[in-house]
Amino acid sequence: MLRLRFLVPLFVFGSILSCSAQLTSDAIAAARAYSGKHSGVGMIVAEAGVIRYEDYYNGHKGKEPLHIYSGTKSFFGVLAVIAEEEGILKLDDLVAETLPEWRDDPRKKLIPIRELLNFTSGLETGFEQIYGRTTADKLLLGVGLKATRERGATFLYGPGNLQVFCEVLRRKLVKRGTTYERYLRHKLIDPLGISISEWRADSHGNVIPSAGMYMNARDWLSFGNMVVAGGTWKGRQLVETDSLRKCFTGTSINPAFGLCFWLNGHRDDPKAREVDVELLLDREPMPEDWSHSCLSKSAPKDLVCSLGSNFQRLYLVPSMQLTVVHQGKKGDNFRDAEFLAILFQGANLGDPSGATSAEKKKNSTLPRLFEGFRKRP
Repeated sequence: MLRLRFLVPLFVFGSILSCSAQLTSDAIAAARAYSGKHSGVGMIVAEAGVIRYEDYYNGHKGKEPLHIYSGTKSFFGVLAVIAEEEGILKLDDLVAETLPEWRDDPRKKLIPIRELLNFTSGLETGFEQIYGRTTADKLLLGVGLKATRERGATFLYGPGNLQVFCEVLRRKLVKRGTTYERYLRHKLIDPLGISISEWRADSHGNVIPSAGMYMNARDWLSFGNMVVAGGTWKGRQLVETDSLRKCFTGTSINPAFGLCFWLNGHRDDPKAREVDVELLLDREPMPEDWSHSCLSKSAPKDLVCSLGSNFQRLYLVPSMQLTVVHQGKKGDNFRDAEFLAILFQGANLGDPSGATSAEKKKNSTLPRLFEGFRKRP
């Protein structure tokens, strides 16, 4: 009965969406079947902000919040460009300008804020320090991490970078009399109407920006719909489109990762290789060179993903006005490339540049190329 409850509205909206639907019904059904057999528990497909498909299975209930793990990171990527819009910081400012503790370190004094957000700063990952049990202020633990690599030379994925970013933001927001959590809530969470049922935090009340949020699928969908719409939500511009674009530019060492989002922009690279992010980040040691990486050669070039452990995914395709939420549970057999190849089978992929017809007329409306995730005990 649960499935019928969610499938019936498809027939109600079918006549409305038939002229604009870009994913085929057969592909959606096949992707749902793949998900159900590979650790999935829920899936929503929305086109132009309208839910076309919604189903929950394998014992999961739709309103039940799940830990989105490093899906949390993408909220902070967007928050960073909002803070730059408002003059609170500049992505190319040196971290040491705010953290005097870094000024005498030969490597750390050269790190810009941007490299904290794309994980190329060279800082050690910080898994043990940030996710371990301690009563210490974990933002300050992040500040104390060592730079073990030259900046820009490697992609080191872990919670440490965002801890440092939030300490920078914490110090910059003192003059405004607010915290980085309240700033996030004021700029994104409350305007989107999102309910965070639980925040993982340290003993000082500092929420963990790398993997702290619990929310249900509909709330995560709202965030995705706002991004796909170029930063607008219910007629309000929460973040400027040009600012949002900054989240979706990769680096040479990892073209598949921008500012806290995973990217598919190098799909057409002759040397492109599909990477299974969750599988690779589970290796010891984790890879540091992700050059020529993409998520799926079968998915649109402008697909981006907010990606969390246990197969929590928020797939976004601005050129198709498409938002897909995938929820999962603990397992090891879900593969992004496989799921996406099924989902986009027979699809009208729209303009591969990511431009909508409105953008072609106005020259600039939606982002052209629009992640994070790994849990450690």
